[in-house]
Amino acid sequence: MSILWMHRQQYNPLIFRHLASYLIQSITMANLHMKDRLSPYPGTTDVYRTIVPDEKVPWSVNWPDYKPVEYTAQKVLKNPPWADDVNTKKIKHYNELDGQIDRRSFMGVYKIDEDTNRPKNPQGRMGISGRGLLGRWGPNHAGDSLVTRWSKHQRDSTQKVLEIILINRKDNGRLALPGGMIDPGEHALAAVKREFIEEALNSNPDVIKQVDKLFKKANSVYKGYVDDPRNTDNAWTETEAINVHDETGELTKDLELEAGDDATNVKWVRLDRHYNVHASHESIIQMVIKQHGGYEYWRDN
Repeated sequence: MSILWMHRQQYNPLIFRHLASYLIQSITMANLHMKDRLSPYPGTTDVYRTIVPDEKVPWSVNWPDYKPVEYTAQKVLKNPPWADDVNTKKIKHYNELDGQIDRRSFMGVYKIDEDTNRPKNPQGRMGISGRGLLGRWGPNHAGDSLVTRWSKHQRDSTQKVLEIILINRKDNGRLALPGGMIDPGEHALAAVKREFIEEALNSNPDVIKQVDKLFKKANSVYKGYVDDPRNTDNAWTETEAINVHDETGELTKDLELEAGDDATNVKWVRLDRHYNVHASHESIIQMVIKQHGGYEYWRDN
């Protein structure tokens, strides 16, 4: 007898949906670590990660011969405002607020290498050291939006299908949640709204009031590590994913989608099958489907 089935017998449907969401989150997100060990590294054709066997991913496993490839992109090394200095010795406040830069991790306290003063990815070895395409040593905080509503074309009366706004990313062409990095001192919800307007509405100033009204229904559904191909031994992405669900469809029926910023396309996507989405986004989408009691496409595909 499954754990979820037993809980279904004890709680009313609404409470069960929320409980199932947290159970699915703990199960699915604990099994990350696929896309952040792929080669070649994003944006390159010749930077290949050192192969890390599954059993040697944890730092707790002794591997004296481990020699990861060192790589940090040139645009990061130029030290733009969104990036740290190349010299990690200058960073004195890991695992805490460093001025307006939040160096804390949703994963808890991460370890710092005593010799290099570089943070160690809490998910283990990635086969590549440095920062890659990421600006910060340690956690790089992002925010993602999941704007959902019920599809007009349902499977049947018992299996309601959600649809969601997704973009196509410029860097890899994959479908993804609208989102991006959180600026120093910025609240996650503000960053998510800003990125949604930039990527899904092409920064149209006429939609600000409409988006503000829509995001009054915002609900944080996930805070944690992201299985992102940009991750390295010393820099990784974490996100706060925020769901805005339009139950009746009234708030989004006149929303004019237009791709902008880092997106090449934006559209409503019916969640009735798997998509080749960026990073951990599909796992987060599945959490939201569970929470709302929608059709669980992955069970039939």
